[in-house]
Amino acid sequence: MVERMGQFNRRRGHRREVLGRLYDSWFALEGEPIVITAEEIDGEPEKKLAYRYLAEKGLIRMNPVEGGNFEVSITVQGIDRIEMTGENE
Repeated sequence: MVERMGQFNRRRGHRREVLGRLYDSWFALEGEPIVITAEEIDGEPEKKLAYRYLAEKGLIRMNPVEGGNFEVSITVQGIDRIEMTGENE
C-alpha cells in the first residue's frame, strides 16, 4: 500500500508539473502553444500518460505537427482549475 501511495504521488506530480509548465507558458507566450518533441513524450511513459490524462480531461490541448511532435497548450478549463483550486491537476 505504501508503494502504491508513492506511485500516486509521483504520477500526480507529473501531471502538476505539466499543467504548471503550460500555465506559465500560456502567459509568457501570450497564448501561443509550445512544441513538445516526440522524444520528450515517448522517453518517459509516465510523462506520456500525464499528457494523455490531462488532454482527455480537457485541461490541455495537444495537436500533432510534423515529425511526430505536438503543439501543446493549456485550455481555459486548465487555467480555471489552477486559479480556482490552487492545484495544478
